[in-house]
Amino acid sequence: MPTDALWDADNDTRPWEETQAAQLQQMPELIRRLSAASDGWREHLQGADVADSASLDSLASIPFTTKDHLRAAQAQATPGTPLGGLQAAPTGELVQIIASSGTTGTPVFFGLTDADWGRWKHSIGNAFFTAGVRRPSIVALTTGMPMVAGGIAYADAIREAGGTLAWVGGQTVPRTATILERLGVDVFVGTASFATFFADRVAEELGKPATDLSVRTIIGGGEPGFGVPEIREKVAAAWGATRVSEIMGLGDVLPAMWAECPVGQGMHFTAAPSVLVELIDPDTLGHVPWVPGATGEAVYTTLLREASPVVRFRSRDHMHVTGVDCACGRTSPTVRCIGRTDDMLIYKAMNVFPSAIREIALGIGESRLTGAMRIRKDTAAQVRFDDPIPVEIEVRADVPVAEQTALLDTIAEQVRQQLRVRIRPEALQPGTIPVGAYKNALTYVPETR
Repeated sequence: MPTDALWDADNDTRPWEETQAAQLQQMPELIRRLSAASDGWREHLQGADVADSASLDSLASIPFTTKDHLRAAQAQATPGTPLGGLQAAPTGELVQIIASSGTTGTPVFFGLTDADWGRWKHSIGNAFFTAGVRRPSIVALTTGMPMVAGGIAYADAIREAGGTLAWVGGQTVPRTATILERLGVDVFVGTASFATFFADRVAEELGKPATDLSVRTIIGGGEPGFGVPEIREKVAAAWGATRVSEIMGLGDVLPAMWAECPVGQGMHFTAAPSVLVELIDPDTLGHVPWVPGATGEAVYTTLLREASPVVRFRSRDHMHVTGVDCACGRTSPTVRCIGRTDDMLIYKAMNVFPSAIREIALGIGESRLTGAMRIRKDTAAQVRFDDPIPVEIEVRADVPVAEQTALLDTIAEQVRQQLRVRIRPEALQPGTIPVGAYKNALTYVPETR
């Protein structure tokens, strides 16, 4: 049972090296179990040699799993195996199926057995507890799609963490504002862009600022944003919040595996002991040590998942390690996500994440920008740019045109100096860029050019 400060004191305070060592000892049994569970896993894990899994280096013989593997396996689904060739539990044992949001391709489905569901609630509950949910919190969940990872999985976990769930996703803006006011909601869960957008709408709908409501904790994930100080400060000021907590996960693995404690130096890994996480160099594929300042790609293995397991799943999420100890008492590393491989762009020979451009822009003009911006592509598949990258940026209506021009010029110059890429920023009126409650992309392709 959780204490006032920790959800699972034994695991939350266990030395990180001991946690990983204990997890590595489970790998041989996991490989045997999955190889026996399905032909798909038997073929995928052929050649894996983990008789001695006492170190991360011994995992090198195990092939990575990718989103493409999952999609390919599900493309061959049968009536008896709706989750495809990598389904590892009988269909009759499934109690729930969720789907990826499909923002970067064909949706992938994930199944849960009763045991999986119980572990999900516990582990994701830990993430929400770490981020600030506990009895008697009244929590507004703004996701409007129950089947995605941020839907019913989050709803279950919020209740598990002790929160009173007010699932407002899918309601109209006026109705949602009224619900927040009438119920005295004190925790708001949504994306960074939606939290900013909705604070402005509260004033329009209720005739008073969002700071007059009871919301004092904002929990956000699903898109870059809450790791950027300027965005955090803006959201906190808009709501009068005393705490802004970032969370992150993947439906392929666990919808919330990282969460920010009150110290606020980054997100702790909250999914142990159910999930093993590695940090690798995305180019050499070698392991990167969990030390402050290290960067790498997170790779996950679901040690106990029965229905839809993954082994050494390449998340494409690039992490920056911000710490390895914390005043809160938790011993897992803290990180910030600095971008996804799927989002990475190439300007001539330089790689750049849209989130890095956004952070520089907000650092320069936060008080004059709405916070909404996006990269304009010629095609959905475009990654390379030989000309300056078009960046559309919403500028507040009260900023004079001459000041807008100077601001965008300054942003372009700082991006050039800091990231060594060239951009072509373009000013947009506030409200031009659509804002949703779940996962807003930082790139888009216009229907007509």
